[in-house]
Amino acid sequence: MQAFNRKLYTKIIEQTYRQYTIPVYQRSYSWKKQQCNQLYEDIIDSIKKGRNHYLGSLVYSENTEDNFSFCPIIDGQQRLTTVILLLKALYDSINEDSRIKNRIYNSLYNDNCEDRYKLKLKSIDSDNEELEKVLMGSFDDLGTDSNIAINYYNFKDRIRKSIDNGMTLEEIFEGITNLEIVEIILAEEDDAQLIFESINSTGMNLETSDLIRNFLLMGIKDSGIQKEYYKKYWVKLQNDIGKENVEKFFYDFLVMKDTRFIEESKVYENFKTYYRNINDQDFVFNEIIKYGEYYKLIICNNSKLYGKRSNELCSLFGMLKHNTINPFLLKVCYDFDEVQNLYKNVYLANQVELREKENELNNILFLFVNYAIRRAVTEVPSSSLRRFYAGLYDRVFGKNKDNKNKYDKALESYICTINTYDKMPTDIMFNDGLHYKNMYKKSRILRYFFDIIENAGKELVDMSDLTIEHILPETLSNKWKENLGLDKFQEIYDKYVHTLGNLSITGYNSEYSNYPFDDKKKMFKSFNEEGKIKIAKLNKELLDETITSWSEKEILDRADRLSKVIIEQYPYPTNIDNTLEFDKFYEFYIDNAEDDGDEYVDSPKYKLYGFSYDGVKYKCDSFKKIFIEVIKLLYTTNPTIIDGLANEKFTFENGSRIIFSHEYENDYQTEIYPNLFVMASYSRHMIFWWIRQLFDKYQLEITNFNILFTDNG
Repeated sequence: MQAFNRKLYTKIIEQTYRQYTIPVYQRSYSWKKQQCNQLYEDIIDSIKKGRNHYLGSLVYSENTEDNFSFCPIIDGQQRLTTVILLLKALYDSINEDSRIKNRIYNSLYNDNCEDRYKLKLKSIDSDNEELEKVLMGSFDDLGTDSNIAINYYNFKDRIRKSIDNGMTLEEIFEGITNLEIVEIILAEEDDAQLIFESINSTGMNLETSDLIRNFLLMGIKDSGIQKEYYKKYWVKLQNDIGKENVEKFFYDFLVMKDTRFIEESKVYENFKTYYRNINDQDFVFNEIIKYGEYYKLIICNNSKLYGKRSNELCSLFGMLKHNTINPFLLKVCYDFDEVQNLYKNVYLANQVELREKENELNNILFLFVNYAIRRAVTEVPSSSLRRFYAGLYDRVFGKNKDNKNKYDKALESYICTINTYDKMPTDIMFNDGLHYKNMYKKSRILRYFFDIIENAGKELVDMSDLTIEHILPETLSNKWKENLGLDKFQEIYDKYVHTLGNLSITGYNSEYSNYPFDDKKKMFKSFNEEGKIKIAKLNKELLDETITSWSEKEILDRADRLSKVIIEQYPYPTNIDNTLEFDKFYEFYIDNAEDDGDEYVDSPKYKLYGFSYDGVKYKCDSFKKIFIEVIKLLYTTNPTIIDGLANEKFTFENGSRIIFSHEYENDYQTEIYPNLFVMASYSRHMIFWWIRQLFDKYQLEITNFNILFTDNG
C-alpha cells in the first residue's frame, strides 16, 4: 500500500489512459444537493483565501494492461463522482474553445480508445446509465430524479450565479485544481476489505447492508464474477423484498441464526463472525436468497410460493407492528420449506400434501396473530417480547425434536401453558381488554376489528374512507353531563369514552360532533334512510328505537355484542396437548432496574436454576454463587478491569467495606482466584445492581444476560 498527498485534478483525474471504476459492491451515488453545495462553497472560499482545500482520501487498486490502467475504487467514489460532475458542468458552461475547456475534456475522456474505455469514470450499473448521459451530453434522455442529474444541473446553476457575481470560469477551474486528496494505492497483497472497514469506521456511516454486501463481494477477486454474483444474488434479494427492507432482513436473519438479542449496531460484526470461515460463496448467497423468499412472505406479503391465506396472515403482523416475531417465523418457514417446493412444482405436486402442509403453516401463523392481537388489546408489556421470540424455537424444539411431529400443537401448548406474562392472554383477559382498555389509541387494530364485525356477511362495506366516531363524545356538552348525571358523568367519561363499546365508524364525524344522543340517533337514521350509510352491524344501537339513552349500561351492552364477534374470530386454543415436554426455563432480565424478579423469587412455583449469558446456561443455586460465577466469567475474558478495582481496594462511595482487593480484608470476602478477593454477601437487589455495573464497565450488553428459574418440583 502506498499513500501520497496529491492534487486531485493533476495527479488523479488528468492522468491519461486510465479508467476509474466503481465496483458492484459499492453503494449507489448518494450525495445530495446539500453536500454538493458545501463542496462548491469550500472551493469558492479557497479561491478567495488563496489556499488549497483538502477533500479526503481516494483508495483504489491499479491494474495495467497495454499501457492502460484500470482502477477499481475502494473508497472515495462519492467525492470523485461529484468532482467529475462539477467538471462537466464547468465544461458545458464554457461557450468557446479554450485551453481550459481542452484540459477539462482530456480529464473526462480517454481519446483513441475503445468506446467502453472512453470515459475516465465508470459507475455501478444503477448509476452508470445516467452518468454516461451527462458525460456524453445526452441531456434529452436524462432522468430528473437521479442524484447524478440533480447535482449536475445544480452545479451548472451555481457556476452561472458565480459568474453573475463577478467570478471568472478560470478562477473556478483553478479552485478545482487546488483540491487536495490523500491517494492510497493498494498492493496486490493488501486486504481491501479490512482497509475499507477501517476507513469507513468514521465519517458518514455506511448502512449495515452496504457493509455486508461489500464483505461478500470483495472476497471475490475476479470483477466479472463480482458482477455476476451481484446481479444473480444481491439484486434479486433487493427486488424480492425491496431495498427498504434489506436492513431489517439482515437484523432478523442474524437474530434467527444467533437465537439471542442482538444490538442493531452490531449486526455486521455478528454477520462476519458467522460467515468468516465459510469459503463457499454460493452456499452463503443461496442461504440468504432462501431466507429472502421467506421474508417476502413475512414482510412483503406477496410471495407467490405461498397461498393467499399465508400472505394475508403475515400482513396482520405488520398491521399490528408485531415485528419481533420475524426471526422466529424465518425458522418456521425453513421447517416448512416443502410448501415452497410443492408450489414450485405445482403441476407435479400432490395437492393433498400441499394443502396439509400449508394448513399446518397457516395454523401456526394464525396462532401467533391471535397471540399478538390479544397481547395488544390486554396491553401486556412488550419489553421482553424480542427475547421471548429469539429463544422460543429452541425452547419448544431444541431438546425435544419429537415436538416437530406435532408442530403447531407444540407451539400452541407452550404459549398457553408457560407461567410467565408471555403466556397467551385468556378469554377473560381478552374480553376485559375489549370492554375497558383504550381502543381509540389502537386505531389500526380497532379499524381491523370493525372490518371483521361489519363485513362478516356477503355484502361488503368499503370502510377505508370512514372515520372513528365517539358516540359519547370526547368533549361533553352540558346536555350530555345532565343525561349522564351530574354526580357521575366524569367517572363514566373517564372509564368508557375510548373503549370499544363507545366507538364506531362513520363518514359524518364532523356532523355528529358532540350532539346529544337523541340528536345523533335522528341524524344517523336520516343518513341511513337516504342510503348514505350502510353500516348497520356496528351502529345497530343508533337505529334501535328502544335505546333512548347512552350511558354505562348501553356502552357495556354494545361492548358485549362486539366483543363476542371478535373473540369468535380469534378464539382461545382448545384441546391443548398437555403431554408435550419443553425446555422450561423462565427468564428474568436484570436490565430492567425497576424490577428485581419478585414474581419468581416470592412464588413457590419456581426455584432458582442459575443464569445464562450469550445462550450458555450456568447452574447456581444461590444469587451469591451467580455473582461469583459472573465475576469469574468476566475475569477470564479480561482480568484488567477487575484487577484494577482490586488494586485500588474498591469500596462504595462513603463506604468502609472493601469490595475488591488482592489481599484478605474482612470476613465478608470470598477468594475466587488466588489473591483475588470479592465481597459477595449482598442482597439479591444489590447483586443485580453490581452485575449491571460490571457489565457496564466491561462494555458488554446486559440484554444477553438472564437469571433462570425452573418449575419447583
